[in-house]
Amino acid sequence: MSKSSITIRAAEPNEFDIASEFWVSMRRELNMPDADLTPDWKERSVAYFSRRFAAGELRWFFACDADVVVASAAGFLLDGYPSEICINRRVGYVAGVFVKPGYRRRGLARAVTQACVDWLWQTGCRAVRLHSAANARAIYESMGFEASNEMIMERPPSAQTRI
Repeated sequence: MSKSSITIRAAEPNEFDIASEFWVSMRRELNMPDADLTPDWKERSVAYFSRRFAAGELRWFFACDADVVVASAAGFLLDGYPSEICINRRVGYVAGVFVKPGYRRRGLARAVTQACVDWLWQTGCRAVRLHSAANARAIYESMGFEASNEMIMERPPSAQTRI
């Protein structure tokens, strides 16, 4: 692969099935359990991506080597609180960054992430957020992402069985 053979482009809605495969590949690489997914996860993800795309709230970006998608990332507008209540609070989110193993360490995660960030800035976002795997933090920090004060508490297993 020569660097010049890779193109970055926005995905079309008829390609959201490809985007969903990249999304689930990212989940699996991070050891997120398939048991969390509904049996029809792919249909649901394509429907969700399509709905958000039609509303102008999502763009997927692909890195392609000729006609083969080799990397992917999505830019979403976060909805709900506080963006629907407060002015000047539109926030974007980058998700689903995944590069096929044979194409890693060539700047493709950065390229598809930057395409998402650029699109989110164009939509008027005041901030862009993402969650990062430990091995990818250096990439995002070099792009200007900073660690935040976000804190997470997960439900303890003993409380999960009481539902």
